[in-house]
Amino acid sequence: MQQDVYIDLYFLINTSMNLLCLVLTALLLHRKIRRWRAILGAAVGGVYAIVALLFGSGGVLGFVSDCAVAFVMCVITFVTKRCSVWRLLQCTAVQMLTSMILGGVMTALYSMLNRLHLPFEALQGDNLSVWSLAILSAVSGLITAFGGRFFGFSQKAKSVKIRAVVFGKELTLLAMVDTGNLLRDPVSGRSVIVAEEEQLLAILPKSLSEALKSPSAERWLSERAYNSRIRIIPTHTAAGTRMLPAIVPDSVTITDADGAYPADYLIAPAKLGENAHGFDAVIAMD
Repeated sequence: MQQDVYIDLYFLINTSMNLLCLVLTALLLHRKIRRWRAILGAAVGGVYAIVALLFGSGGVLGFVSDCAVAFVMCVITFVTKRCSVWRLLQCTAVQMLTSMILGGVMTALYSMLNRLHLPFEALQGDNLSVWSLAILSAVSGLITAFGGRFFGFSQKAKSVKIRAVVFGKELTLLAMVDTGNLLRDPVSGRSVIVAEEEQLLAILPKSLSEALKSPSAERWLSERAYNSRIRIIPTHTAAGTRMLPAIVPDSVTITDADGAYPADYLIAPAKLGENAHGFDAVIAMD
């Protein structure tokens, strides 16, 4: 049976589905992505779909090709300077699993709607319009995303281990990654790690520790032996604007799933309480 295929439409549909899968993968793995890179990765998958259609792709070789292209798509979309091969393989596995689940959900929805005999020509028979496909894709994407969260893909908050050396003493913190932590030094632009006050003040020289406990900014700056190591960070809360002292550490090393690497942060003491969900610190990361 001969069937007409519009290459441009076929490319658009596959690219759109690839983009949806990449976005879902990012959501489930808590990965940030740039829009243009995700579109480029999805387009590579769209081109591959056309090649596979024209020249045929099946069996073991076809499966290996599918895996290789999925990996390339994830490299384009997710790779960073600190990204490991293992992390890319993880993204590839989730992307392929998401694609299979998404396809299954779309098939199930289409079959269910067909049985209902709704008065829409686009949902009857073997043909499916572009608009119907878009609606099914959007609904299936939502089901897949919420399903992944329900079954535990993203229940745990992302965390990193921080090893900081401050005035020659080492401090180890388990930090929650919080994209809402936007504290930065207005002069240097360095991001600020907000650490549990008791843990940070315990390793500081006594005179500096006592000065930092004072609510007066003048008291912090009056310690001439330390004022070159203190930065004043303006913070805005529901209670108003206040000044938060931040310390310039000797060094900061962050350990996450990609390994350990040096980072350039300031560290500010604060009473975190329940806001940190049991973590020692809160950090913003790209």
